[in-house]
Amino acid sequence: MKKTFLNKFIEGKLSLAFSFWIFGFIGLAVLSVVTALILPSMLLVRLIVYPYLIYISLGIWRSSNNYKGLKVFSILAKIMIVIWNISQLLGLIAALS
Repeated sequence: MKKTFLNKFIEGKLSLAFSFWIFGFIGLAVLSVVTALILPSMLLVRLIVYPYLIYISLGIWRSSNNYKGLKVFSILAKIMIVIWNISQLLGLIAALS
């Protein structure tokens, strides 16, 4: 069975740079801005963005595990995943209060 592009991403089969910058940084920024412009509530924005963040976290984490280059890039990618998730969780908590 032929694997789709999204399957390759979630399995960590795409390059770390592509996964991080395209799916992670740019994808997350675009989704966040577009939903913030459309939806009236930051709570709704965060509820829409969070599933995508979980999805990209898995793909980027797995891609960093498969990365064969300098170890520092793999570690930095994982640190950013943790920071993004903590930030999103704290923002969700703040939007609830």
